[in-house]
Amino acid sequence: MKLLLFLLSFLFCYNVVGQEVKIGTVENKIQLGDLAGNRDLAFGVQNVLEEVVQDAGYDLNPNSSLEITVDILFFDVKKNNLQLAVYSKNTDIYTIIARATLIKSGKKKKQVTAKGQAKSISTATLVVDEGGKFSQSNVSTSIKKLCEQLITKLKI
Repeated sequence: MKLLLFLLSFLFCYNVVGQEVKIGTVENKIQLGDLAGNRDLAFGVQNVLEEVVQDAGYDLNPNSSLEITVDILFFDVKKNNLQLAVYSKNTDIYTIIARATLIKSGKKKKQVTAKGQAKSISTATLVVDEGGKFSQSNVSTSIKKLCEQLITKLKI
């Protein structure tokens, strides 16, 4: 009896297989601004997307029939400044919008659009100009939020 249960336990272990997904192309389709056509942004989104897919419990396999492709549509920073005498408050909202397509066996199965945002608020008693540079941590946060929303909406 114990031998039979032991052999059956091996049978059930082999039936559990994770779903495999392939990350296809990530294209930067931004038309205006500093990041129009920037390949580094597309490469960064692809890396974060791979991490999010693996965190969601899917396996990456370049031979999978399920493929996710992403088009980056918009990226910008909205800056709001408030200044009263020597007090200053700066708010930067980093926004990225992308469209993901789920392709199964060469046919488009589902297409979703998502927006990721990260907010940076700084206050100071002196006015300091940073020259409008991008904050790398806020860009990474907005990309991560975007990728999480895309995977959630695709419901692989």
